[in-house]
Amino acid sequence: MQENYGKAIKFATNQMNKSLSEYAKQFGLTGVQMSVIDFIGVQGSVLQRDIEAEFNIKRSTATLILQRMEKSGLIQQRRATTDKRQKEVCLAPKAISLYDRVSAYIQQQQQAIDGQFSLETRQAFLEVLRFFIKLNGGEENV
Repeated sequence: MQENYGKAIKFATNQMNKSLSEYAKQFGLTGVQMSVIDFIGVQGSVLQRDIEAEFNIKRSTATLILQRMEKSGLIQQRRATTDKRQKEVCLAPKAISLYDRVSAYIQQQQQAIDGQFSLETRQAFLEVLRFFIKLNGGEENV
């Protein structure tokens, strides 16, 4: 039987997002907010365009996510010192207090894959994903 790679990728992505969102609920977060907290926490502070690039989302989508996170007291935004047209984003105390648990969950997911598959298998998996992204008009960002 012919494998449907697109369907498998979509199913895996949906399942990953569902699991992330379920975990995030206990903190009053969404899965997307949890991912953004992890990204900013690792970087310290970022520009909005860094978030757009990291998550492969449009500016309007990033703006909406960040506005909601700011309203919820998770992030703080200010004009960037290096580029006044950009917003610099950093974690607010509420998100800082959640960061260790958010990061631990994401690291656990990564370690589960690392422990299950050899380096060669993981590299082959990433090669397939990169090809699939390019095949569908995306830029390789994995």
